[in-house]
Amino acid sequence: MQITSVVNQKGGVGKTSLSVGTAAALAERGLRVLLIDLDPQGHATTEMLGLPEVPSTMPSLAKALTKMWKGAVEELVVTHPRANVGRGGTLDVVPTSPGMFDLVRRLDQFRVPGWQLARVIQFANYDHVIIDCPPALDVLTNNALAATTGILVPVQPDRTSIRALRLLYDQLAYVEQSVNRPPITHYGLVPGLYRRPMSHYAAAALHELHGFGIPVLSHVPMGVVMNEAAAHGVPVTTFAPETVQAEAFRQIAHSLDGYRAGARGPTIPAEQDFVFEDFIADVSDARNTNDNGARKKLYDLLPRRQRPSH
Repeated sequence: MQITSVVNQKGGVGKTSLSVGTAAALAERGLRVLLIDLDPQGHATTEMLGLPEVPSTMPSLAKALTKMWKGAVEELVVTHPRANVGRGGTLDVVPTSPGMFDLVRRLDQFRVPGWQLARVIQFANYDHVIIDCPPALDVLTNNALAATTGILVPVQPDRTSIRALRLLYDQLAYVEQSVNRPPITHYGLVPGLYRRPMSHYAAAALHELHGFGIPVLSHVPMGVVMNEAAAHGVPVTTFAPETVQAEAFRQIAHSLDGYRAGARGPTIPAEQDFVFEDFIADVSDARNTNDNGARKKLYDLLPRRQRPSH
């Protein structure tokens, strides 16, 4: 299973469009594809694909990442009903939920934040997993980078994207070191959100982006067709299959699938059999259930220090 994170901490660069378009183009090739909407804003779920948020009473990605729910990832999945899918393929989505907005604070409480997403999806049965990351270098993005096989980076051909790319490089090095995982593969940069013909300023910035030594994949120029496809809740590969944008996503999918045979993700460390904090919480819950709530202080479970005798 190849896991690709679509990542850029700079907002408004076409990250969600790239995530949805690439996932749909892979499914169109007859591949089993899972799109994970990791962005708390949930644009991939609601705006791009016309799917509802997960009700707060149901299992969700937010609950799975914080271990409030421990079922199989398949129980979180919704199949998109209107995307063009090749024989044997599927376009499945793990949608957003209201709990995603509070997730960063809750994940920061974990002793080693980074592997939660990898553990949630490690037994999924797909050819490709595409993760639409939030526009921030936060704990959610770190979770995606810890789990990922490689990254796709949407960029605008301008100077601000060049600085954002340098910051992203620093974050990649930090995650690789902090969770002790192999180097993350760079699948490519995807220039987009520019008007045709390209201006001299954009052409100069694009030339500088080539200097990073990362493959520059098919461009996805601006076009009203992207908004129209989103308004109908279908990928542009289905809504307008003969457009420049749809063809660009197919070429990106072709390039991405070329890495699948040799894709090697990180080795997820085994969870400890005994975690003291979990043990205290479990004992506290059991006691509160059986003593009518008379004593609910966690510190009551801890050994008491003996006062020195005088």
